[in-house]
Amino acid sequence: MLRNFLKPMETTINSSIVECFVSALGDELGSQNTLAIAMSNFSVLKFESAHKQVGGFGWMDSVPAGALYDYVVADLPLNMGRERLKIGNSEIIVRKNWGELAKALRLLNNDGFCLALVEPPGFGMAEGLRFEEALNSEGYHLCGIINTPNGLLESTSIRPVLVVINRSKKKQIFVAELEGEQQAASLAHSLMTDIGSNSLSEGVLIAPGRFIGFTSLKAEQQLSWLETHYKEYDSVRLGDIANEINTVRSGECHKAKENAIYIPMIGSSSVSHDMSQISIKHHNLLQVVLSEKANNEYLSAFFQSELGKLVLNSLVCGAVIPKIRKSVLSDAKVALPAIEEQREIAFTHKRLSDLKCAISDFQSELALNPRSAAAIKLQLESMLEQIGGLSDADKIMSLVRAGESKTIEYKETFSLDLRTGSKEKYIEQSALKTIVAFLNTDGGTLLIGISDTGATTGIRQEVYKFHKSSDAFLLHFKNQIKQRIGEQFYPFINHKLVNVYGIDVLMIECGKALSPCFLDSNEFYVRTNPATDKLDGPKLVEYVRNHFKI
Repeated sequence: MLRNFLKPMETTINSSIVECFVSALGDELGSQNTLAIAMSNFSVLKFESAHKQVGGFGWMDSVPAGALYDYVVADLPLNMGRERLKIGNSEIIVRKNWGELAKALRLLNNDGFCLALVEPPGFGMAEGLRFEEALNSEGYHLCGIINTPNGLLESTSIRPVLVVINRSKKKQIFVAELEGEQQAASLAHSLMTDIGSNSLSEGVLIAPGRFIGFTSLKAEQQLSWLETHYKEYDSVRLGDIANEINTVRSGECHKAKENAIYIPMIGSSSVSHDMSQISIKHHNLLQVVLSEKANNEYLSAFFQSELGKLVLNSLVCGAVIPKIRKSVLSDAKVALPAIEEQREIAFTHKRLSDLKCAISDFQSELALNPRSAAAIKLQLESMLEQIGGLSDADKIMSLVRAGESKTIEYKETFSLDLRTGSKEKYIEQSALKTIVAFLNTDGGTLLIGISDTGATTGIRQEVYKFHKSSDAFLLHFKNQIKQRIGEQFYPFINHKLVNVYGIDVLMIECGKALSPCFLDSNEFYVRTNPATDKLDGPKLVEYVRNHFKI
Protein backbone atom coordinates (compact mmCIF):
# COMPACT_ATOMS: atom_id res chain seq x y z
CA MET A 1 0.00 0.00 0.00
CA LEU A 2 1.23 3.49 -0.80
CA ARG A 3 2.32 5.40 2.26
CA ASN A 4 3.20 9.02 2.89
CA PHE A 5 5.94 9.35 0.29
CA LEU A 6 8.01 11.21 2.87
CA LYS A 7 11.17 9.23 2.26
CA PRO A 8 13.81 10.90 0.09
CA MET A 9 12.92 10.58 -3.57
CA GLU A 10 14.88 11.51 -6.67
CA THR A 11 13.22 13.76 -9.20
CA THR A 12 13.75 13.88 -12.93
CA ILE A 13 14.79 16.75 -15.14
CA ASN A 14 11.07 17.50 -15.56
CA SER A 15 11.12 19.10 -12.11
CA SER A 16 12.74 22.16 -13.74
CA ILE A 17 9.59 22.56 -15.86
CA VAL A 18 7.47 22.63 -12.70
CA GLU A 19 9.88 25.07 -11.02
CA CYS A 20 9.57 27.33 -14.06
CA PHE A 21 5.77 27.32 -13.70
CA VAL A 22 6.02 28.08 -9.96
CA SER A 23 8.28 31.03 -10.65
CA ALA A 24 6.32 32.29 -13.66
CA LEU A 25 3.04 32.24 -11.74
CA GLY A 26 4.68 34.29 -8.99
CA ASP A 27 5.89 36.80 -11.58
CA GLU A 28 2.39 37.03 -13.08
CA LEU A 29 0.98 37.74 -9.63
CA GLY A 30 3.64 40.36 -8.92
CA SER A 31 3.95 38.75 -5.51
CA GLN A 32 5.42 40.90 -2.76
CA ASN A 33 4.82 38.60 0.19
CA THR A 34 5.31 34.90 -0.48
CA LEU A 35 5.40 31.66 1.52
CA ALA A 36 6.92 28.28 0.57
CA ILE A 37 5.79 25.19 2.51
CA ALA A 38 8.03 22.11 2.13
CA MET A 39 6.34 19.15 3.79
CA SER A 40 7.36 16.40 1.37
CA ASN A 41 10.72 15.25 0.08
CA PHE A 42 9.69 15.61 -3.55
CA SER A 43 11.39 18.99 -3.92
CA VAL A 44 9.48 19.62 -7.14
CA LEU A 45 7.81 22.85 -6.03
CA LYS A 46 11.04 24.63 -5.23
CA PHE A 47 10.46 28.32 -4.60
CA GLU A 48 13.76 29.48 -3.19
CA SER A 49 12.95 33.17 -3.68
CA ALA A 50 9.96 32.98 -1.29
CA HIS A 51 10.12 35.55 1.51
CA LYS A 52 9.27 32.92 4.10
CA GLN A 53 10.33 29.24 4.00
CA VAL A 54 8.77 26.69 6.37
CA GLY A 55 8.78 22.90 6.44
CA GLY A 56 7.89 19.67 8.22
CA PHE A 57 4.65 18.70 9.91
CA GLY A 58 5.01 21.55 12.40
CA TRP A 59 5.34 24.18 9.68
CA MET A 60 2.46 26.26 11.10
CA ASP A 61 4.51 26.97 14.22
CA SER A 62 7.05 28.81 12.06
CA VAL A 63 4.48 31.17 10.52
CA PRO A 64 4.22 34.51 12.35
CA ALA A 65 0.87 35.07 14.05
CA GLY A 66 -1.54 37.02 11.85
CA ALA A 67 0.68 36.77 8.76
CA LEU A 68 -1.08 36.74 5.38
CA TYR A 69 0.49 36.11 1.98
CA ASP A 70 -0.33 36.85 -1.65
CA TYR A 71 1.33 33.66 -2.96
CA VAL A 72 1.65 30.36 -1.09
CA VAL A 73 3.44 27.38 -2.67
CA ALA A 74 2.66 24.12 -0.84
CA ASP A 75 4.84 21.07 -1.63
CA LEU A 76 2.71 18.47 0.14
CA PRO A 77 3.17 14.71 0.65
CA LEU A 78 0.64 12.38 -0.99
CA ASN A 79 -1.73 9.70 0.34
CA MET A 80 -1.30 10.54 4.01
CA GLY A 81 -4.36 8.74 5.29
CA ARG A 82 -7.49 10.53 6.44
CA GLU A 83 -8.73 12.71 9.29
CA ARG A 84 -11.94 14.43 10.36
CA LEU A 85 -11.72 18.16 9.80
CA LYS A 86 -14.05 21.13 10.14
CA ILE A 87 -14.00 23.31 7.03
CA GLY A 88 -16.51 26.12 6.77
CA ASN A 89 -19.92 24.84 7.80
CA SER A 90 -18.99 21.19 7.27
CA GLU A 91 -17.20 18.52 9.24
CA ILE A 92 -15.83 16.06 6.70
CA ILE A 93 -13.31 13.26 6.47
CA VAL A 94 -10.46 14.33 4.19
CA ARG A 95 -6.96 13.23 3.30
CA LYS A 96 -4.47 14.60 5.79
CA ASN A 97 -2.47 16.35 3.10
CA TRP A 98 -5.67 18.11 1.99
CA GLY A 99 -6.10 19.19 5.58
CA GLU A 100 -2.65 20.80 5.38
CA LEU A 101 -3.76 22.52 2.17
CA ALA A 102 -6.80 23.93 4.00
CA LYS A 103 -4.47 25.40 6.64
CA ALA A 104 -2.29 26.95 3.93
CA LEU A 105 -5.31 28.58 2.27
CA ARG A 106 -6.20 30.42 5.49
CA LEU A 107 -2.92 32.29 5.15
CA LEU A 108 -3.96 33.95 1.87
CA ASN A 109 -4.82 37.62 1.74
CA ASN A 110 -7.88 38.74 -0.24
CA ASP A 111 -5.99 38.73 -3.56
CA GLY A 112 -3.83 35.72 -2.75
CA PHE A 113 -3.22 32.51 -4.70
CA CYS A 114 -2.10 29.09 -3.49
CA LEU A 115 -0.32 26.53 -5.67
CA ALA A 116 -0.24 23.00 -4.22
CA LEU A 117 0.83 19.50 -5.21
CA VAL A 118 -1.91 16.84 -4.84
CA GLU A 119 -2.66 13.31 -6.04
CA PRO A 120 -4.20 12.70 -9.47
CA PRO A 121 -6.77 13.57 -10.60
CA GLY A 122 -6.75 16.57 -8.28
CA PHE A 123 -10.22 17.02 -6.86
CA GLY A 124 -11.85 15.19 -9.79
CA MET A 125 -13.40 12.47 -7.65
CA ALA A 126 -16.33 12.23 -5.22
CA GLU A 127 -14.31 12.99 -2.06
CA GLY A 128 -12.46 15.75 -3.89
CA LEU A 129 -15.71 17.43 -4.89
CA ARG A 130 -16.90 17.31 -1.27
CA PHE A 131 -13.63 18.88 -0.14
CA GLU A 132 -13.89 21.54 -2.83
CA GLU A 133 -17.47 22.38 -1.78
CA ALA A 134 -16.29 22.75 1.81
CA LEU A 135 -13.50 25.09 0.70
CA ASN A 136 -16.04 27.11 -1.30
CA SER A 137 -18.03 27.67 1.88
CA GLU A 138 -14.93 29.33 3.39
CA GLY A 139 -14.46 31.52 0.29
CA TYR A 140 -11.72 29.55 -1.48
CA HIS A 141 -12.17 28.56 -5.11
CA LEU A 142 -10.32 26.29 -7.53
CA CYS A 143 -9.18 28.29 -10.57
CA GLY A 144 -6.54 26.06 -12.17
CA ILE A 145 -5.62 22.37 -12.55
CA ILE A 146 -2.24 21.66 -14.11
CA ASN A 147 -0.94 18.19 -14.99
CA THR A 148 2.75 17.73 -14.22
CA PRO A 149 5.13 16.21 -16.82
CA ASN A 150 5.28 12.42 -17.19
CA GLY A 151 7.97 10.81 -15.04
CA LEU A 152 8.21 13.73 -12.65
CA LEU A 153 8.63 11.39 -9.67
CA GLU A 154 11.23 8.85 -10.71
CA SER A 155 10.49 6.32 -7.95
CA THR A 156 6.76 6.04 -8.65
CA SER A 157 4.37 5.98 -11.61
CA ILE A 158 2.13 8.54 -9.92
CA ARG A 159 1.72 11.71 -11.99
CA PRO A 160 0.78 14.37 -9.41
CA VAL A 161 -1.38 17.37 -10.20
CA LEU A 162 -0.95 21.05 -9.38
CA VAL A 163 -4.03 22.90 -8.14
CA VAL A 164 -4.31 26.68 -8.07
CA ILE A 165 -6.77 28.13 -5.57
CA ASN A 166 -7.70 31.74 -4.80
CA ARG A 167 -10.36 33.77 -3.03
CA SER A 168 -12.41 34.89 -6.05
CA LYS A 169 -14.84 32.59 -7.82
CA LYS A 170 -14.39 32.29 -11.58
CA LYS A 171 -16.92 31.16 -14.18
CA GLN A 172 -14.40 28.75 -15.71
CA ILE A 173 -11.42 26.70 -14.53
CA PHE A 174 -8.13 26.70 -16.44
CA VAL A 175 -6.89 23.16 -17.19
CA ALA A 176 -3.54 22.38 -18.86
CA GLU A 177 -0.55 20.03 -19.09
CA LEU A 178 3.05 21.09 -18.51
CA GLU A 179 5.41 20.13 -21.34
CA GLY A 180 8.36 22.53 -21.40
CA GLU A 181 9.93 25.47 -19.59
CA GLN A 182 8.93 28.22 -22.03
CA GLN A 183 5.50 26.65 -22.37
CA ALA A 184 5.18 26.67 -18.55
CA ALA A 185 5.67 30.43 -18.49
CA SER A 186 3.07 30.83 -21.25
CA LEU A 187 0.58 28.70 -19.28
CA ALA A 188 1.06 30.86 -16.18
CA HIS A 189 0.15 33.93 -18.22
CA SER A 190 -2.88 32.22 -19.79
CA LEU A 191 -4.07 31.08 -16.36
CA MET A 192 -3.95 34.59 -14.96
CA THR A 193 -5.60 36.18 -18.00
CA ASP A 194 -8.27 33.49 -18.53
CA ILE A 195 -7.08 32.69 -22.06
CA GLY A 196 -8.21 29.27 -23.25
CA SER A 197 -7.78 27.21 -26.40
CA ASN A 198 -8.80 23.76 -27.67
CA SER A 199 -5.50 22.20 -26.58
CA LEU A 200 -4.27 21.09 -23.15
CA SER A 201 -0.80 22.26 -24.19
CA GLU A 202 -2.12 25.82 -24.29
CA GLY A 203 -4.82 25.35 -21.68
CA VAL A 204 -8.57 24.90 -21.94
CA LEU A 205 -11.35 26.52 -19.95
CA ILE A 206 -14.05 24.27 -18.48
CA ALA A 207 -17.05 24.80 -16.23
CA PRO A 208 -16.54 24.24 -12.46
CA GLY A 209 -17.36 20.70 -11.34
CA ARG A 210 -16.79 19.17 -14.79
CA PHE A 211 -13.20 18.00 -14.29
CA ILE A 212 -12.82 14.32 -13.42
CA GLY A 213 -9.30 13.74 -14.70
CA PHE A 214 -7.03 14.49 -17.64
CA THR A 215 -7.62 11.16 -19.37
CA SER A 216 -11.38 11.71 -19.14
CA LEU A 217 -11.04 15.23 -20.52
CA LYS A 218 -8.96 14.00 -23.50
CA ALA A 219 -11.50 11.27 -24.23
CA GLU A 220 -14.35 13.77 -23.97
CA GLN A 221 -12.60 16.14 -26.39
CA GLN A 222 -12.04 13.38 -28.94
CA LEU A 223 -15.65 12.17 -28.66
CA SER A 224 -16.85 15.74 -29.13
CA TRP A 225 -14.64 16.01 -32.21
CA LEU A 226 -16.21 12.86 -33.64
CA GLU A 227 -19.70 14.25 -33.08
CA THR A 228 -18.75 17.51 -34.80
CA HIS A 229 -17.01 16.00 -37.82
CA TYR A 230 -19.11 12.86 -38.28
CA LYS A 231 -22.77 13.72 -37.93
CA GLU A 232 -23.65 10.01 -37.87
CA TYR A 233 -21.84 9.56 -34.52
CA ASP A 234 -23.41 10.23 -31.14
CA SER A 235 -21.57 10.34 -27.83
CA VAL A 236 -23.62 8.27 -25.37
CA ARG A 237 -23.24 6.89 -21.85
CA LEU A 238 -22.61 3.16 -21.73
CA GLY A 239 -25.29 2.97 -19.02
CA ASP A 240 -27.88 4.34 -21.48
CA ILE A 241 -27.33 1.48 -23.95
CA ALA A 242 -26.81 -1.32 -21.39
CA ASN A 243 -29.62 -3.51 -20.07
CA GLU A 244 -27.36 -5.13 -17.47
CA ILE A 245 -23.86 -4.74 -16.00
CA ASN A 246 -22.92 -7.94 -14.18
CA THR A 247 -20.13 -9.19 -11.92
CA VAL A 248 -19.49 -12.64 -10.42
CA ARG A 249 -17.78 -13.82 -7.25
CA SER A 250 -14.33 -15.40 -7.19
CA GLY A 251 -14.47 -18.91 -8.66
CA GLU A 252 -17.73 -18.26 -10.55
CA CYS A 253 -18.23 -17.76 -14.28
CA HIS A 254 -20.44 -15.40 -16.22
CA LYS A 255 -23.42 -16.95 -17.97
CA ALA A 256 -23.19 -16.34 -21.71
CA LYS A 257 -25.76 -13.79 -22.90
CA GLU A 258 -26.62 -12.43 -26.30
CA ASN A 259 -25.26 -9.04 -27.38
CA ALA A 260 -22.82 -8.77 -24.47
CA ILE A 261 -19.26 -7.49 -24.12
CA TYR A 262 -16.71 -8.35 -21.44
CA ILE A 263 -14.56 -5.59 -19.97
CA PRO A 264 -11.51 -6.49 -17.84
CA MET A 265 -11.53 -4.69 -14.51
CA ILE A 266 -7.77 -5.07 -14.05
CA GLY A 267 -4.78 -5.68 -16.29
CA SER A 268 -4.29 -4.96 -19.97
CA SER A 269 -6.47 -7.62 -21.64
CA SER A 270 -8.65 -6.42 -24.51
CA VAL A 271 -12.42 -6.00 -24.35
CA SER A 272 -14.12 -8.94 -26.08
CA HIS A 273 -17.59 -9.86 -27.31
CA ASP A 274 -16.68 -13.58 -27.40
CA MET A 275 -16.59 -15.24 -23.99
CA SER A 276 -14.73 -18.25 -25.42
CA GLN A 277 -11.76 -15.99 -26.25
CA ILE A 278 -11.37 -14.73 -22.68
CA SER A 279 -8.41 -16.08 -20.71
CA ILE A 280 -8.63 -14.14 -17.43
CA LYS A 281 -10.75 -15.21 -14.46
CA HIS A 282 -14.35 -14.12 -14.72
CA HIS A 283 -14.46 -12.36 -11.36
CA ASN A 284 -12.10 -9.83 -12.98
CA LEU A 285 -14.60 -9.16 -15.79
CA LEU A 286 -17.58 -6.88 -16.11
CA GLN A 287 -20.29 -8.31 -18.36
CA VAL A 288 -22.25 -5.60 -20.16
CA VAL A 289 -25.45 -6.79 -21.83
CA LEU A 290 -26.39 -4.25 -24.48
CA SER A 291 -29.77 -3.02 -25.69
CA GLU A 292 -30.87 -3.19 -29.32
CA LYS A 293 -29.32 0.27 -29.89
CA ALA A 294 -25.79 -1.18 -29.77
CA ASN A 295 -23.96 -4.04 -31.46
CA ASN A 296 -21.60 -5.97 -29.19
CA GLU A 297 -19.03 -6.62 -31.91
CA TYR A 298 -18.90 -2.89 -32.71
CA LEU A 299 -18.53 -1.93 -29.02
CA SER A 300 -15.78 -4.52 -28.64
CA ALA A 301 -13.95 -3.00 -31.63
CA PHE A 302 -14.50 0.54 -30.27
CA PHE A 303 -12.89 -0.34 -26.92
CA GLN A 304 -9.92 -1.85 -28.78
CA SER A 305 -9.32 1.47 -30.59
CA GLU A 306 -7.04 4.16 -29.18
CA LEU A 307 -10.04 6.31 -28.26
CA GLY A 308 -11.80 3.37 -26.61
CA LYS A 309 -8.70 2.55 -24.56
CA LEU A 310 -8.50 6.20 -23.51
CA VAL A 311 -12.13 6.05 -22.34
CA LEU A 312 -11.46 2.92 -20.26
CA ASN A 313 -8.24 4.35 -18.81
CA SER A 314 -10.21 7.37 -17.65
CA LEU A 315 -12.33 5.06 -15.47
CA VAL A 316 -9.39 3.40 -13.70
CA CYS A 317 -9.02 4.22 -10.01
CA GLY A 318 -6.76 2.94 -7.24
CA ALA A 319 -3.06 3.65 -6.86
CA VAL A 320 -2.00 0.16 -5.70
CA ILE A 321 -4.13 -2.04 -7.99
CA PRO A 322 -5.61 0.10 -10.79
CA LYS A 323 -9.15 -1.13 -11.37
CA ILE A 324 -12.35 -0.28 -13.24
CA ARG A 325 -15.30 -0.50 -10.86
CA LYS A 326 -18.85 -1.40 -11.80
CA SER A 327 -20.10 1.81 -10.16
CA VAL A 328 -18.29 4.04 -12.68
CA LEU A 329 -18.67 2.00 -15.86
CA SER A 330 -22.17 3.34 -16.61
CA ASP A 331 -20.71 6.83 -17.06
CA ALA A 332 -18.22 5.73 -19.74
CA LYS A 333 -18.85 7.66 -22.96
CA VAL A 334 -18.77 5.77 -26.26
CA ALA A 335 -19.02 6.87 -29.90
CA LEU A 336 -22.13 5.30 -31.38
CA PRO A 337 -23.13 5.52 -35.05
CA ALA A 338 -26.41 4.14 -36.40
CA ILE A 339 -26.94 0.40 -35.82
CA GLU A 340 -26.48 -0.40 -39.54
CA GLU A 341 -23.10 1.32 -39.56
CA GLN A 342 -22.15 -0.41 -36.31
CA ARG A 343 -22.74 -3.77 -38.02
CA GLU A 344 -20.71 -2.68 -41.05
CA ILE A 345 -17.79 -1.55 -38.88
CA ALA A 346 -17.99 -4.78 -36.87
CA PHE A 347 -17.94 -6.85 -40.06
CA THR A 348 -14.96 -4.92 -41.44
CA HIS A 349 -13.12 -5.26 -38.14
CA LYS A 350 -13.68 -9.03 -38.20
CA ARG A 351 -12.53 -9.31 -41.82
CA LEU A 352 -9.37 -7.35 -41.01
CA SER A 353 -8.69 -9.73 -38.12
CA ASP A 354 -9.20 -12.68 -40.47
CA LEU A 355 -6.86 -11.07 -43.00
CA LYS A 356 -4.24 -10.53 -40.32
CA CYS A 357 -4.37 -14.22 -39.39
CA ALA A 358 -4.22 -15.28 -43.05
CA ILE A 359 -1.20 -13.07 -43.70
CA SER A 360 0.49 -14.47 -40.60
CA ASP A 361 -0.12 -18.05 -41.78
CA PHE A 362 1.09 -17.25 -45.29
CA GLN A 363 4.20 -15.50 -43.97
CA SER A 364 5.17 -18.52 -41.89
CA GLU A 365 4.97 -20.77 -45.00
CA LEU A 366 6.40 -18.30 -47.51
CA ALA A 367 9.87 -19.87 -47.81
CA LEU A 368 8.31 -23.26 -48.60
CA ASN A 369 5.81 -21.99 -51.18
CA PRO A 370 7.60 -19.73 -53.70
CA ARG A 371 4.91 -20.33 -56.35
CA SER A 372 2.22 -19.06 -53.98
CA ALA A 373 4.30 -15.96 -53.34
CA ALA A 374 4.50 -15.15 -57.05
CA ALA A 375 0.77 -15.79 -57.53
CA ILE A 376 -0.41 -13.23 -55.00
CA LYS A 377 2.34 -10.62 -55.35
CA LEU A 378 0.19 -8.24 -57.41
CA GLN A 379 -2.79 -8.62 -55.08
CA LEU A 380 -0.61 -7.85 -52.06
CA GLU A 381 0.81 -4.72 -53.67
CA SER A 382 -2.69 -3.52 -54.50
CA MET A 383 -3.86 -4.21 -50.93
CA LEU A 384 -0.88 -2.40 -49.43
CA GLU A 385 -1.55 0.60 -51.64
CA GLN A 386 -5.18 0.73 -50.53
CA ILE A 387 -4.42 0.14 -46.85
CA GLY A 388 -1.57 2.65 -46.95
CA GLY A 389 -3.87 5.34 -48.28
CA LEU A 390 -6.45 4.50 -45.65
CA SER A 391 -3.81 4.57 -42.92
CA ASP A 392 -2.62 8.06 -43.88
CA ALA A 393 -6.18 9.41 -43.84
CA ASP A 394 -6.89 7.73 -40.51
CA LYS A 395 -3.60 9.00 -39.11
CA ILE A 396 -4.50 12.57 -40.04
CA MET A 397 -7.93 12.28 -38.43
CA SER A 398 -6.33 10.81 -35.31
CA LEU A 399 -3.84 13.70 -35.13
CA VAL A 400 -6.65 16.22 -35.56
CA ARG A 401 -8.66 14.57 -32.77
CA ALA A 402 -5.65 14.83 -30.45
CA GLY A 403 -5.31 18.58 -31.05
CA GLU A 404 -2.30 20.82 -31.63
CA SER A 405 0.74 20.22 -29.46
CA LYS A 406 4.51 20.54 -29.43
CA THR A 407 4.67 17.99 -32.27
CA ILE A 408 1.42 18.70 -34.16
CA GLU A 409 0.34 21.90 -35.90
CA TYR A 410 -2.38 22.83 -38.40
CA LYS A 411 -2.36 25.43 -41.18
CA GLU A 412 -5.42 26.13 -43.29
CA THR A 413 -3.38 26.92 -46.44
CA PHE A 414 0.23 26.98 -47.59
CA SER A 415 0.14 30.34 -49.37
CA LEU A 416 -3.51 31.32 -49.99
CA ASP A 417 -4.92 34.28 -48.04
CA LEU A 418 -8.53 33.18 -47.57
CA ARG A 419 -9.72 36.75 -47.00
CA THR A 420 -8.30 38.27 -50.18
CA GLY A 421 -7.89 35.17 -52.36
CA SER A 422 -4.30 36.17 -53.10
CA LYS A 423 -1.02 34.29 -52.77
CA GLU A 424 1.00 35.63 -49.83
CA LYS A 425 4.65 35.02 -48.90
CA TYR A 426 4.03 35.57 -45.17
CA ILE A 427 1.65 32.58 -45.10
CA GLU A 428 4.29 30.35 -46.70
CA GLN A 429 6.80 31.79 -44.23
CA SER A 430 4.63 30.64 -41.31
CA ALA A 431 4.53 27.04 -42.55
CA LEU A 432 8.26 26.94 -43.26
CA LYS A 433 9.03 28.32 -39.78
CA THR A 434 7.07 25.44 -38.29
CA ILE A 435 8.99 22.86 -40.34
CA VAL A 436 12.33 24.37 -39.27
CA ALA A 437 11.17 24.38 -35.64
CA PHE A 438 10.18 20.70 -35.81
CA LEU A 439 13.58 19.83 -37.30
CA ASN A 440 15.37 21.76 -34.55
CA THR A 441 13.36 20.26 -31.70
CA ASP A 442 11.95 16.74 -31.56
CA GLY A 443 10.29 16.44 -34.94
CA GLY A 444 6.57 16.71 -35.61
CA THR A 445 3.75 16.75 -38.14
CA LEU A 446 2.40 19.80 -39.96
CA LEU A 447 -1.04 19.37 -41.55
CA ILE A 448 -1.94 21.93 -44.21
CA GLY A 449 -5.63 21.97 -45.00
CA ILE A 450 -6.85 21.86 -41.40
CA SER A 451 -8.30 24.94 -39.67
CA ASP A 452 -7.46 26.07 -36.13
CA THR A 453 -10.71 24.52 -34.93
CA GLY A 454 -9.76 21.12 -36.40
CA ALA A 455 -12.09 21.34 -39.40
CA THR A 456 -10.83 19.53 -42.51
CA THR A 457 -10.94 22.33 -45.10
CA GLY A 458 -8.42 20.96 -47.62
CA ILE A 459 -6.14 22.81 -50.05
CA ARG A 460 -7.68 21.86 -53.39
CA GLN A 461 -8.76 25.47 -54.05
CA GLU A 462 -5.21 26.72 -53.53
CA VAL A 463 -3.64 23.91 -55.56
CA TYR A 464 -5.70 24.53 -58.69
CA LYS A 465 -5.82 28.33 -58.38
CA PHE A 466 -2.05 28.82 -58.24
CA HIS A 467 -0.53 25.57 -59.56
CA LYS A 468 -3.16 23.93 -61.84
CA SER A 469 -2.27 20.41 -60.63
CA SER A 470 -1.25 18.45 -57.54
CA ASP A 471 2.12 17.56 -59.07
CA ALA A 472 2.91 21.22 -59.76
CA PHE A 473 1.94 22.15 -56.20
CA LEU A 474 4.14 19.41 -54.71
CA LEU A 475 7.04 20.53 -56.90
CA HIS A 476 6.56 24.11 -55.68
CA PHE A 477 6.54 22.91 -52.08
CA LYS A 478 9.71 20.87 -52.61
CA ASN A 479 11.45 23.86 -54.21
CA GLN A 480 10.56 25.99 -51.18
CA ILE A 481 12.17 23.39 -48.91
CA LYS A 482 15.27 23.30 -51.13
CA GLN A 483 15.68 27.07 -51.49
CA ARG A 484 14.74 28.24 -48.01
CA ILE A 485 15.62 25.32 -45.73
CA GLY A 486 18.17 23.26 -47.64
CA GLU A 487 18.18 19.98 -49.55
CA GLN A 488 20.49 18.47 -46.91
CA PHE A 489 17.36 18.22 -44.73
CA TYR A 490 15.38 16.19 -47.30
CA PRO A 491 16.00 12.92 -45.37
CA PHE A 492 14.19 14.40 -42.37
CA ILE A 493 11.14 15.72 -44.26
CA ASN A 494 8.47 13.43 -45.70
CA HIS A 495 5.53 15.13 -47.39
CA LYS A 496 2.53 13.89 -49.32
CA LEU A 497 -0.97 14.89 -50.35
CA VAL A 498 -3.48 12.68 -48.58
CA ASN A 499 -7.10 12.30 -49.61
CA VAL A 500 -9.08 12.49 -46.39
CA TYR A 501 -12.57 11.37 -47.35
CA GLY A 502 -12.60 13.46 -50.51
CA ILE A 503 -10.56 16.41 -49.20
CA ASP A 504 -6.85 16.89 -49.97
CA VAL A 505 -4.58 17.59 -47.01
CA LEU A 506 -0.81 18.10 -47.20
CA MET A 507 0.87 16.03 -44.48
CA ILE A 508 4.47 16.99 -43.68
CA GLU A 509 6.22 14.65 -41.26
CA CYS A 510 9.49 16.00 -39.88
CA GLY A 511 12.15 14.07 -38.03
CA LYS A 512 14.63 15.41 -35.54
CA ALA A 513 17.56 16.89 -37.48
CA LEU A 514 21.14 15.98 -36.58
CA SER A 515 22.42 19.53 -37.11
CA PRO A 516 20.98 23.04 -36.70
CA CYS A 517 18.49 24.10 -39.37
CA PHE A 518 18.00 27.75 -40.38
CA LEU A 519 15.28 29.36 -42.47
CA ASP A 520 16.85 31.45 -45.24
CA SER A 521 20.24 30.62 -43.68
CA ASN A 522 19.78 33.07 -40.79
CA GLU A 523 16.58 32.45 -38.79
CA PHE A 524 16.50 29.71 -36.13
CA TYR A 525 13.21 28.40 -34.71
CA VAL A 526 12.22 25.83 -32.07
CA ARG A 527 8.94 24.36 -30.78
CA THR A 528 7.99 25.05 -27.19
CA ASN A 529 4.30 24.07 -27.18
CA PRO A 530 1.74 24.62 -29.94
CA ALA A 531 3.87 27.64 -30.90
CA THR A 532 7.05 28.33 -32.83
CA ASP A 533 9.66 30.55 -31.18
CA LYS A 534 12.63 32.29 -32.73
CA LEU A 535 15.97 32.08 -30.94
CA ASP A 536 18.96 34.34 -31.46
CA GLY A 537 21.99 35.59 -29.59
CA PRO A 538 23.14 33.76 -26.44
CA LYS A 539 19.91 31.72 -26.25
CA LEU A 540 20.55 30.35 -29.75
CA VAL A 541 24.17 29.47 -28.93
CA GLU A 542 23.19 27.73 -25.69
CA TYR A 543 20.34 25.79 -27.34
CA VAL A 544 22.52 24.55 -30.22
CA ARG A 545 25.27 23.52 -27.81
CA ASN A 546 22.89 21.56 -25.57
CA HIS A 547 20.49 20.13 -28.18
CA PHE A 548 22.92 19.16 -30.91
CA LYS A 549 25.89 18.54 -28.57
CA ILE A 550 28.07 20.87 -30.64
